[in-house]
Amino acid sequence: MFDLDNLEKTERYQVPENYFEELPGRVMQNIKREQHKRKTIISSAIAAVAVIAIAAGIFFTYNTPNEGTDITQTQQIAASTAEEEILESVATEYYSEELAMMDYYQYIY
Repeated sequence: MFDLDNLEKTERYQVPENYFEELPGRVMQNIKREQHKRKTIISSAIAAVAVIAIAAGIFFTYNTPNEGTDITQTQQIAASTAEEEILESVATEYYSEELAMMDYYQYIY
């Protein structure tokens, strides 16, 4: 076994001058730097969320159709046109397209 009392005692590591006197100051500087970084990141995130919220509000405000005028125009058209006339015009348009397609297919096949 090793006899620890007979081992040569030498200092293998060297510490820079005033290392332990300056250590608390350097640690506090690093802590302050980290806190400043966090504050900057948080304030940047808050600013980004605010800009997105304002942009979304403006987008949805100006891109929503004005339903009040559309409804009144539709109501005026429906009131001035009888139901039978509307059905007749829809049927005429539908069947005229169907007949045109049938003529087209007769020439192809």
